[in-house]
Amino acid sequence: MVNTFKVELSMREAPGEAQARAADALTDPARRIGLHLSKTAEGELDYKPRIKWPLAVSLWHRLNGEQMTVKFEPGAEGGTHVTISGAVPKDKHAMAADPET
Repeated sequence: MVNTFKVELSMREAPGEAQARAADALTDPARRIGLHLSKTAEGELDYKPRIKWPLAVSLWHRLNGEQMTVKFEPGAEGGTHVTISGAVPKDKHAMAADPET
């Protein structure tokens, strides 16, 4: 069973710069919760479970709904408003929901 999470924060950089910085900065934390960057679009990063051996375990994580989406929107007073949301297993929830991680 997965637990959902949502973290909101602000960054000083413009949305494009914030997205590039976040893509680099989130590589290790995403890996620790079992996800990797699967898709990049303007204003959004999508993370999904890695496909690895054994395939049945990888498929279970995907079917279970484990994922994370990071959205970047212009802030009201400049900078960027960032929303990180997703779903991870219970044992990874505290780490995923911690804005300091």
